[in-house]
Amino acid sequence: MSPIRQWLASAGIITALVAGCAAALAAPAESEAERAVRHARVAERRAGPVVIVHRGAWAFAPENSLAAYAAAMDYGADGCEVDLRRTRDGVLVLFHDDMLDRLTCGFGAVNDLTYGELLALRPQRQFGRVLYSGAPTFGELLALARQRAMLLHLDVKEPGLEDDIARQLEEADVWDHVVSINTYNTVRLRQHPKFKPLAYKGPGLSGERRDMDSDAVKAQLARPGQMIMVDDPRVAARVLQRQAKPVAERASVQQAASERWRVQLRGQHLQSRPSMNERLAVVEADIADTDQQCRAARIVERAQAAQQLGESGANSRRVVAALEQLARHPTAHNDWHYHGLDAAVAARALGQLGATESAPILIAAFRRVGSETNVMVNFRPKMYILPALGELRCAEVKKFLMEYVTMNEAKARELGAPQFEDATLALLQQRLTDAELVAVLRSANSAVRGTAILECVDYPTAQRRLALKAAVPWALELPRRK
Repeated sequence: MSPIRQWLASAGIITALVAGCAAALAAPAESEAERAVRHARVAERRAGPVVIVHRGAWAFAPENSLAAYAAAMDYGADGCEVDLRRTRDGVLVLFHDDMLDRLTCGFGAVNDLTYGELLALRPQRQFGRVLYSGAPTFGELLALARQRAMLLHLDVKEPGLEDDIARQLEEADVWDHVVSINTYNTVRLRQHPKFKPLAYKGPGLSGERRDMDSDAVKAQLARPGQMIMVDDPRVAARVLQRQAKPVAERASVQQAASERWRVQLRGQHLQSRPSMNERLAVVEADIADTDQQCRAARIVERAQAAQQLGESGANSRRVVAALEQLARHPTAHNDWHYHGLDAAVAARALGQLGATESAPILIAAFRRVGSETNVMVNFRPKMYILPALGELRCAEVKKFLMEYVTMNEAKARELGAPQFEDATLALLQQRLTDAELVAVLRSANSAVRGTAILECVDYPTAQRRLALKAAVPWALELPRRK
C-alpha cells in the first residue's frame, strides 16, 4: 500500500469518498422545458462556426478544470476538448498527461490511484500559479455542459472506457453535444448511431500559438468545415465579434461535493515525513538495479526526495550540490515515463529553491542532445528545465532564453523538440528592457509572439501595457484574466 493510500485509509477518508462518489456522477435534474432550450442552443452552436478550446481556457484556470471549461464559454467558445482517463477505482476523470508529476506532487499514472487519492494530490506551481485544481469527474463535466450548452470534443486517453462513456452520455442526454471523438481507443463510440461528428476546418490553431494571430484565425475560418480548435478563445471571439459574457454558475451537486472533499483532504498531513538527511541520502545514492521494475521504483523514490528538497526551501550548499548532480546525470530507463524523471524533478527543485548559481548546469543540461537512436533521452528533463530557469532571475538565464526565442525552428530542433512557448514564458519572468519586451511582442515566431501577448495581457504591469501599445495595440482590447 502506498504512503498516500495508507494515510487516507488511516484517516477514514476513503470510505467517505467512495460513498459520495456515486452521487457526484449523476447530473442534476432537468425539466422538459430546460431540456428543450438546451437542445435548441446546442443545435444553434453546431450550425457553426464552432470554436473548440483545447483543455479549456487554461490561461484563466488550470487545464482540464471546470473553471477552465467555464471560462472558455465565458469568453466566446462553443465547446471544449477534454481528456478522459479512469482512476483505479473506476471513476472517469479529466486529466491530460500520461503521468502525474508535471501538474501534481504525485508520481505514476492516474489509473494507479483511486479517485480520493487523486483529489488528495497537491498541485504543482509555476511562477506562483497553480497548475492543478483536482481532476473533475466526467459527470461534473456533463453537468456543466448541460448548463452551458457546451459542445464536446472527447479525447479518450486509454482503452476500455467506451461503455462507461456511452452510458453517461446517454443518461445525461448529451449525445448531441459531442462533435468529435479521437480515433484511438474509440471504435464503438464513433460508430454509435447518436454520434454526429462535425469537421474541423484545419489543424489546431493552438500549435505555434496561431490562435493569437487574427489573420491565421480568419484564414482558417474561411476554409470548408464547421470547427476550429484553439488554446485561447479571445482572438477567435474578437474575429467573430462575440462579446465576453462571464456567467456566475450555479454550483452543481458534483462541484459542491468535490470541493468539500478537497478541503477535507487538504487539511490532512502525512503522518511521517522523512528528515532532510534521509531525503539527501536517497538523492545522493547510486541506482544500481538492473531489473527495470525495481529501477523505476528507485527513480520515483529519488524524484520524490528531490521534490521534497525543493519544497523545503532549504537552499544549503549540500542540497543544491546533490540536486545539481542529479540534474547532470539523468537515470536511464527503458520506459520513457521513468527515463530521466529524477533529473527532471531535480531541475524543478533547483528552480523552487531559487538556486541561481545552478543556472549554468541547467542550461548545459538543456543543450545536451541524445543520440539519434534514443530520441527520448532528454525528453523528461527538458520539459522541466525551461520553467525552472524562469524561476532563476539572473543575467545568464536571460541571455540563454533570449538566444533560444530568437532561434529559427531548425536550430531549435538541434536541441530537441522546440519549446518556444515555455522559453518565452520563462523569459518574461526575467527583467527585460522596454526595447527587449517590444521585440519579443513583435517576434516573427508566432509561438513567441502569441505567448508574450497573452502573458502581457493577463499579467499586466505599466511596462507591459506600454509595450503592448507600441507593438500590438489591438491586444489591449482583449479581456484579461481576473
